[in-house]
Amino acid sequence: MAPGRAVTLWGICGALLLAAEPGRAGGVPVEPDTVPGAWFAGVWYERELISSDLLQWSDWSGFRGVVVRDFPGGALGVELFQAERFGVRDRGVILDGYADLWARAYANLRIRAAPEAEVLPRMDLRAELFQAWASGWEVSGSLWWMDFPQRDVEVAGVGVARYVADWYLREVVTLSTLAGESVLSASALARFYLDPPREYLEISGGLGKEVVVLGAGPTVDVRETRFVQLGLQRFLTRTWGMAATVMLNRFEGAPARRGGSLGLMARF
Repeated sequence: MAPGRAVTLWGICGALLLAAEPGRAGGVPVEPDTVPGAWFAGVWYERELISSDLLQWSDWSGFRGVVVRDFPGGALGVELFQAERFGVRDRGVILDGYADLWARAYANLRIRAAPEAEVLPRMDLRAELFQAWASGWEVSGSLWWMDFPQRDVEVAGVGVARYVADWYLREVVTLSTLAGESVLSASALARFYLDPPREYLEISGGLGKEVVVLGAGPTVDVRETRFVQLGLQRFLTRTWGMAATVMLNRFEGAPARRGGSLGLMARF
């Protein structure tokens, strides 16, 4: 839901290309294209340190390159990525778009393809609908499907959010299904906007049961998980900015992972 904290349903694909949450104006949720026609680009390096003597639990790393174009009434982004997990490198591409619907409502569609992946899903589709009110409340619903070689994973989620001055507070509950078994998890986000929608300081965390990848192939199972993450995105000049995260992630039967990411951003 950035972005990756874990090879889980919440973190398997990393951060969203666009603003991770919707844009805003005057403390009220609005559609995400606050600067129609603007370009946004960035590159990120991600690293997670794993304390284990087992070869399969060597440190994880990844690179991402992103280009986003804002249009009147929406935005479209393209990402190329490489992720190294369990000694295997997966590569792929992501298309991520937002579009206005009716008053104070918009949708997000995300398509990720990694045809030769050995850890990540080879195809990943996610759709989410947001509806906001002038009072500052927002609700959302999402459906997420992931195609692994041996089995598919389906996820349904509901979210409730509130804008309070420059703060955005959100709670999301997800129901994940693997081979007929359904499990619940929850996550929360508190974001302070420095300059919406892409400049902010945030803290997020979550816990519950999720579907996790335990090895190349991939090996997929349901485990107890929990995470906490701090993030910052800030433009230092009109054109150039930086992004950084730090995180701690644990799930049942696996060593803890500590790490983060560094990114360079540009807008033009």
